[in-house]
Amino acid sequence: MIKKSVPHFFTSLNLLSGCFSIYFAYIFQFETAFVFLLAGVFFDVWDGLFARLLKVESELGVQLDSMADLVTCGVAPGIILAQLFVMAGNKPLEIITGWPFNTVVEFIPWVFIGFLIPLGAAFRLARFNIEGSSKNHFIGLPTPAMAMFFGALPLLVKHPDFSFLKPVIISNSGLIFLTLIFVILMNANFDLFSFKSLKTGRLDTILRLLLLIFALVLIYFFGLGGISLGVLIYLVLNLINNSFSG
Repeated sequence: MIKKSVPHFFTSLNLLSGCFSIYFAYIFQFETAFVFLLAGVFFDVWDGLFARLLKVESELGVQLDSMADLVTCGVAPGIILAQLFVMAGNKPLEIITGWPFNTVVEFIPWVFIGFLIPLGAAFRLARFNIEGSSKNHFIGLPTPAMAMFFGALPLLVKHPDFSFLKPVIISNSGLIFLTLIFVILMNANFDLFSFKSLKTGRLDTILRLLLLIFALVLIYFFGLGGISLGVLIYLVLNLINNSFSG
């Protein structure tokens, strides 16, 4: 019984980390929100690993894992993106409702665009559950990569070396563009190399090493915000990989 509960324990930590990330994003503490998002991704790796090592994989674990991932890698980055629309200077609208509520509803319409991210992540995760996983590659951008991009984005534009990008990225047009691109990338039918298996050829191995080196260098120079750039490099390396494979 205890052995079966080990993966569920890590899945629960993943889900709770996602909830904490949402809370801190809601109060504009993006650094803390991103740390909890990274913690959730970390726990997500370990729940699957322990399930396989202990040979206790179950349908319950699969469903719990997807639900936790939707919160941590779907809703949390969606809230971060919604808050970036607020930072872009959008003003709230006021709607006065009549009977029976007789109240004033105040909201910023642009923030709802951010919720396309959890919608896209839900479709990505559902497709993953139906089609099954591959040890060699991903089909479409994994939700953790998307989540880390948006989680690190506020930290990247805050860095002095990238502050010039803030007016471009933290704008309605910039955020809408990124939202649509990443929703498409998550659900597109193209291969991306994975770290689950290292037996996929010399080129894949070289690209993995390059990604690790680039990621470490970017984090060293730009802090956690460099992870956004790392995700972009991951996409570029896969474009190179697919062009050679094709």
